[in-house]
Amino acid sequence: MGRKYMRYVTQEKLDKLNIKNVKLVDKYFSFKNMNLSEDTKKSYMSDFNQWLVYIMENYNNEYILDILEEDVDDMVDLVEDFIAFCTTVLENKERRVQRRLSSISSFFLYLRRKRKIKENPIDFMERPSLKAGEKPQIVQTFLTIDQINSIRSELDKMNDIQLYTFYEVALSTMARIKAINNIKVSQINFKEDVIERVIEKEGYEVTLFPSEKAMELIRKLLKYREENGIECEYLFAGKRNGEWNKISKNTMQGSWTKKIGNLIDVPQLHAHDFRHSYSSILYNSGMKLEDVQGLLNHQSPDVTLKHYIKKDASKVKDNKKKFEV
Repeated sequence: MGRKYMRYVTQEKLDKLNIKNVKLVDKYFSFKNMNLSEDTKKSYMSDFNQWLVYIMENYNNEYILDILEEDVDDMVDLVEDFIAFCTTVLENKERRVQRRLSSISSFFLYLRRKRKIKENPIDFMERPSLKAGEKPQIVQTFLTIDQINSIRSELDKMNDIQLYTFYEVALSTMARIKAINNIKVSQINFKEDVIERVIEKEGYEVTLFPSEKAMELIRKLLKYREENGIECEYLFAGKRNGEWNKISKNTMQGSWTKKIGNLIDVPQLHAHDFRHSYSSILYNSGMKLEDVQGLLNHQSPDVTLKHYIKKDASKVKDNKKKFEV
């Protein structure tokens, strides 16, 4: 039996699209001026219409450039969520998914050419498997357990407790860098070994579950700060203009992550890779998919609206400990 046809894009939905997104895509098509048949052009426009409707329904109809300006990782998440939606809900086949990714990637390349953005978010995503003759694409880095332990071994030799703490917190909580950047010391529940009321994307408050190793390093970092008179409400602090304040998100994504990657000769390591690496390890070690999704704060692959799995925090924490590396 063939799959049931699902009409996702309607004129009513198109009328509600963020007009700035519509104009941005229109400019892309005018610039591209593709020498294609009308049917092919309609296919590409259909891809973009579905993407824009998805953004409207699942990402508050946000302006694409605003999302990219805030954090490239947010756009990585958005596109990954959209592709999951296309695969599981719209039941698109691999060839169509690949075409949609290529279309969106080409759009981002246009934005780079116009100096609207600095990075193409698609470069940090794993692509569907390629067909014969197709051009290989950049894929994200999935750290192995051996690589994770090698990084730990190298960080043990360094006198940089803050960098080590960042690595373990980013890896084990699988939180987005924006969330890690905003962690305040007051949010750390040392009795339960969790970090509470952390603001994730779109303003959601979540609980993070650091590993025992991460909590041990957090305690050492705070002790070091106390001994050296470093006072700051944020967990990760730097000194600017004589004042201690939180480390910038760009520093975490840039120099800190690059420094960690260079420890094992992986210069292309991206901050988003910590999320995917640890979630893959947890899942492949036998952790339930729904628990991994809950820890990631991710959209379920079989529903249209993104949601956060709400589970008993103590049960999730205890279950997670079984699979820690």
